[in-house]
Amino acid sequence: MAEAAWLETHEGADVGPQIIFGMDATGRCTLSVGPGLAALGFGPNELVGTNLLDVYRDDPLGTEAITRALAGERFHGEREYLGRRLALHFEPLLDDAGHVTGAAGVATDVTDQRASESAGAAAQRRAHELASDLSRFKALVEASPDFIAIASLDGRVEYLNPGGRALIGMPADTDVRRTTITDYLTPEGVAASLEIEQPAVIRDGHWEGQTTLKRWASDDSIPVVVASFLMRDISTGEPFALATVQRDISERVAAEASLRDLVEQRSALLTRLVDAQDAERARIAADVHDDPVQACAAVDLRLGLLRRRLREHAPDLLPELDGLQESVRGATDRLRALLFDLEPPDLHEGVTPALARAVEEVFEGTDVIRSVDGTAEPQMPESTRAVAYRIAKEALVNAFKHAGARHVRVLVSGVDDGLQVLVEDDGVGPGDGLESSLPGHRGVSGMRDRATLAGGRCSVEARPEGGTCVLLWLPGAH
Repeated sequence: MAEAAWLETHEGADVGPQIIFGMDATGRCTLSVGPGLAALGFGPNELVGTNLLDVYRDDPLGTEAITRALAGERFHGEREYLGRRLALHFEPLLDDAGHVTGAAGVATDVTDQRASESAGAAAQRRAHELASDLSRFKALVEASPDFIAIASLDGRVEYLNPGGRALIGMPADTDVRRTTITDYLTPEGVAASLEIEQPAVIRDGHWEGQTTLKRWASDDSIPVVVASFLMRDISTGEPFALATVQRDISERVAAEASLRDLVEQRSALLTRLVDAQDAERARIAADVHDDPVQACAAVDLRLGLLRRRLREHAPDLLPELDGLQESVRGATDRLRALLFDLEPPDLHEGVTPALARAVEEVFEGTDVIRSVDGTAEPQMPESTRAVAYRIAKEALVNAFKHAGARHVRVLVSGVDDGLQVLVEDDGVGPGDGLESSLPGHRGVSGMRDRATLAGGRCSVEARPEGGTCVLLWLPGAH
């Protein structure tokens, strides 16, 4: 009767599938009913007559529940059984004298309920994490000095961060939702946005480049570097807004303009310097031709006349006269070579053809194998080509005078927006002799100084396989 009364009080409870147990004071099952039995593989009252302590022999929690209930205690707990989670509630059954006559219990299948609770808790944690992430992201955007804006797909602006407002000078109370993308751009920026940026964002989902923002209520422009992209729905992937992050590059643009001015000034100064050097070379050449060369030629002529007289009257002086005449002729040849060196090079076809002629002139009459290659020669200012030619020719003269080389190679190419000239030989390698070249020349130091003055660099190094490598680089006009 006590078992039936307990069962009556628990029927209809708002719980999951249940199994209701009854047992006598020894633990023998007297009742086993409920829809939860099917999930565990049992039929109604199939366990009746079985000692439940034997059934739960390997289940510490089940054994504890039965033992405590038969000892007169209530028990509440949960256990895993056959892949299901059961909530256990056992009550002792007492007679009128208060003696334990058995126990009754309910095992409620709470598997789905716990899973739902766990999923809910996980969803709650995820929602909290998302809210935290959004809060941090908002703080980042609000603190950024960059121009960060969001617009609808039709171009209406929906959000502009404080840094963006400050950059363009927009008052804090201006409602950006009454503006469109074009309200923030200069005419040039509007054209670029319509013709380049927006089509690229629609086609590729993103675009990066440069444009100009407009200061609010003025025509002043602000150069910016831009990263614009589509914002997409996380679930569907469909675009719902346009976003842009733009950074002020006014200082960089100003620095680049200053650098361009310096480059132009350097190029103009180099041109004037080369012109002045060529003019001075022409003046020296004229002076040498009109005075020393003519004088030496006259002396040679007089010595020839004197030689005829000495042959008749003092033949013993002829050897001394021959040596003197040879010295005069050598001096005349050197002066004529200097005149040739002082002549301005023909550079209208480029450095490569000019150096090809110089190689043949320097090594004429020798068995030195030489090659000149300049198929990749870039377009350069006349003054830069003149400096490159003079330095490279100096290297060729050094190779002829000091290296004792069997092979000489010249390579002209474009490197790093500039002109590079390589002169290498397989001779004895660089040494002290290079520092003091021909009279009037300053060897390696002069080559380096010329390159530095033109904004470039010149190195003279030994080649691993033997010989010398002269590497010259001069910047272009940009």
